[in-house]
Amino acid sequence: MLSAPENMEALLRVLKVLANPVRLRMIALLQEQPMHIYALAKELGLSYPLAHLYLATLEKYGIVTGEIKMGNDDERERKEYKVTPFQVVLSPEEIAKLAKMKGEKKVG
Repeated sequence: MLSAPENMEALLRVLKVLANPVRLRMIALLQEQPMHIYALAKELGLSYPLAHLYLATLEKYGIVTGEIKMGNDDERERKEYKVTPFQVVLSPEEIAKLAKMKGEKKVG
């Protein structure tokens, strides 16, 4: 699960991940229903390797999770992705708190 950023650099990394329009479209599709990577790539018109890179980043930051699902007799197992519930709450106070923490870490 996406947690509150512990410093300004972590906040910027999460915002960069969410600022990508393809990743946002992936999140929107996965919010509607869990999907495996092949279906997601097809829906978005992406190659498998490119879809995999985008999903890997979303999974790294806890925005999506993948679970291996057993296929039918004629299918192999596949990893199905779904959105992890998260909220991004950003306020001037939160930014000031993170900026202050950055200054405190430089001491010593």
